[in-house]
Amino acid sequence: MLAIVIGLVIGILLPMQTSVNSRLRTIVGSPFVASFLSFAIGTTFLTLTLLLTGQSFGIESSVFQGEPLWMWSGGLLGVIFLTGNILLFPRLGSVQTVIMPIFGQILMGLLIDHFGWFNSTVNVLTPWRVFGALLVLLGV
Repeated sequence: MLAIVIGLVIGILLPMQTSVNSRLRTIVGSPFVASFLSFAIGTTFLTLTLLLTGQSFGIESSVFQGEPLWMWSGGLLGVIFLTGNILLFPRLGSVQTVIMPIFGQILMGLLIDHFGWFNSTVNVLTPWRVFGALLVLLGV
């Protein structure tokens, strides 16, 4: 139940983030500066969180050597997502800017689940899952 509530809160926060960052773009004049500032503030928050919780910033070098390169792409993907939303917001509006990435997330989630990409648990694509994705597409 807690996971569902957390997912709902994250879903509530994403359109807020897009709206806030799009407004920031109009103030600073650039989607890239707005995205940079957003990530700088997020990095500052995470730094303070690490300090307050006593967690180490250190990562052993063996981690870099023993894991696939795709594991380090999360930050880049986040920048693309955030900056893309900042660019789309003035053209599509709030609802479409939120809905289109959600539809993309559903499609990619279905593929990741079906093929077990990124070492995830395989969850075979069923007609019901395809039907659900089609309902989201119709909503878009």
